[in-house]
Amino acid sequence: MSDIVVYVRSQPQLGDQIVAFATLYQLKAWWPGRQVKVVARDDVGHIYRDLPWVDEFQRARSLRDYVRSLTSATQVSVNLHHSSERFGLVNLLRLPAIRLGFRNARFSDLVWTHCHRKDEAEYIGLANLRLLAAYRPLDAEAAARRCFAELATRHRHTELGADVVFIPGGGSGPFKRWRLAHYLRLADRLKSLLGADIRYTFVLGQQEARERAELDALRRTDIQVAYCRPLSELSAIMLRARLVVANDCGPSHVAQAAGVPYVGIFNQSNPEWFWRRRGAADVVPREPRDGINSITPDDVLRACVEVLSSAPAARA
Repeated sequence: MSDIVVYVRSQPQLGDQIVAFATLYQLKAWWPGRQVKVVARDDVGHIYRDLPWVDEFQRARSLRDYVRSLTSATQVSVNLHHSSERFGLVNLLRLPAIRLGFRNARFSDLVWTHCHRKDEAEYIGLANLRLLAAYRPLDAEAAARRCFAELATRHRHTELGADVVFIPGGGSGPFKRWRLAHYLRLADRLKSLLGADIRYTFVLGQQEARERAELDALRRTDIQVAYCRPLSELSAIMLRARLVVANDCGPSHVAQAAGVPYVGIFNQSNPEWFWRRRGAADVVPREPRDGINSITPDDVLRACVEVLSSAPAARA
């Protein structure tokens, strides 16, 4: 029986789930004695069951499953969806005392006791936290950083970690992948900015097996590879970094929430997936039709200089 039920986005991609982590962390911080249940349509339980703030995961395949996920013990319902009336209906049938949801000119706007206006120009992870702030004020950036700092504690002694972390993945396809050769040229250019002894960690997943082989073949002593590492270890790696440069991919949202100096490389402007803050910059092609690999290493280097110059004030 869960006191707090959170309905996460109906998307199976890792990034869609990572942007909910800080929300779950904050709920548990507010109510440490209450049980938190995550409900999802997709088979993403493996992502949530390892989180210290989640007590239960339930997969809901039907409207009946969603209705049953709320019980007489549920005091708080948090609805991270914004494109379906289903969740308003479920809450209307059960009426938990506290009902949080996005306001977007739908019938369900009337159901919520606390709401936040949905804006597709707002980073999704930030929007989730601002939804909570409709109930009780919070510092979204501080909450997100504390979330991933806590997640990282089990790997505080990991041997992996470097000055600069590169994340060249992009699970949606080649159109999101700034290629490995560009990252390597950027690595050489960063030495003039950060010092000749700078070290790099490349974060790679199963889809980057080819990139892993290419990096291993280089035998560069200034490069190490974090391959298929758990999110808790990636959190520890990124929190130590002086700079993270990433394609638009799942692990990039760990770096964005951690609040480290961050440069995101996108095939086109995508504000829902980029946390615009001090110490962060996005780089896009001058002409979207030219594709992500029309972005040059010098374009990204200029963004790195920008975020490194503004980050101390942001981290203070």
